[in-house]
Amino acid sequence: MADIIDLSSRLRPASNLITSHPLEFRKGDWLAAHAVFCTREASERFEAHRESVFQGQDRPFISLVPNHLKLDAGYHFTTRWLFRFRQDEVRMRRLYRLAGLMECITRAPSPILRTDLVRRFFKIITEEREKLGVAWKGNVQGFLLPIFPQHYNQNLFLNAVQGAASLKDLLLLIEEETNRQFDLLGREYVFYVPESFLAK
Repeated sequence: MADIIDLSSRLRPASNLITSHPLEFRKGDWLAAHAVFCTREASERFEAHRESVFQGQDRPFISLVPNHLKLDAGYHFTTRWLFRFRQDEVRMRRLYRLAGLMECITRAPSPILRTDLVRRFFKIITEEREKLGVAWKGNVQGFLLPIFPQHYNQNLFLNAVQGAASLKDLLLLIEEETNRQFDLLGREYVFYVPESFLAK
């Protein structure tokens, strides 16, 4: 009978890959309210475990969760918007740049923003939020995702912002640093999202 009916497809796990580029998003196999992200190495170990579980059991039970960071509070909204824009890299990068602009207001104050230029800066944020149609709500502790120190030193962003000599320099630095971080996220990390992210 096995020669007639190919049962091998039943033994393979259903793909959890949602998109691989520019950021890799996968559906999490565990109950969670928030997305998580992990290094590619941790994801590869988890995916190997996942495949072995599905091949060896009638009722798969995944006992391993990759070593990860939970993306809650403000990170939840950043991740959710990145996920919603996953088919449009330009919008994703604009969203991440906006997160960098907002980070300057809350965690990375620049001497430039202690002048009347702060009004212009807030206007840039407001206009970009309206164009993208995004918002962060509730208890927001950070906007830019917490990249592991071995991949990126967060002080680079803080120091660059504090050293900006003009508003133009500040905006350029934010764009450069957020693009650098976005590239790192695409190269070094995998995002696992909960079922709620997939709901329309």
